[in-house]
Amino acid sequence: YTATLTNAAGSPVTVTLSNGAVITIDAGKTSGTATVPAPSDDVYKDAGSVQATITGATGGNFENLVPSTVPAVTSVTDTIDTSTVKLTATGTAAEGGTVTYTATVGQPVTGSPVTVSLANGQTITIELGKTVGTVTTLAPNDALAGHAPLTNSITNVTGGNYENLVADKTPVSTTITDTVDTTN
Repeated sequence: YTATLTNAAGSPVTVTLSNGAVITIDAGKTSGTATVPAPSDDVYKDAGSVQATITGATGGNFENLVPSTVPAVTSVTDTIDTSTVKLTATGTAAEGGTVTYTATVGQPVTGSPVTVSLANGQTITIELGKTVGTVTTLAPNDALAGHAPLTNSITNVTGGNYENLVADKTPVSTTITDTVDTTN
């Protein structure tokens, strides 16, 4: 931020900004600057602006030092951050046992819950403030010997207040162990 005087200061001028920054204009000068850090990047906010106003100005040996009330506005550009929802599954389950699918996102959910649609027709909800949601299903119980692995994947994700929410659609697999069925 730069503060500018219409006339050179007779003594140092201290200008205080609403963001806490302080600008000093040296005696004999008409301007001074202060550098403040730009807002940090996060996964929720898009580009925007920040502003500061003068909250006080002292010194300079002026008869009447009147600070401007017009805010200084700075446009903030943004890189779009991608938040990826990933799926994991129970590694091994017995026939008729429980398989747990877990959806995980890197930052806590804000705005609205995240809904994760799975290829098997189930959905997982990741609630506000959370990064994980789960759903369970039963492993197939087959009287015939052997099973192919039980696979699933994410088909769609919606919700949350992320800049760019995407699904990792890599399939997950659960090995189903055979339990001996005795049928006559």
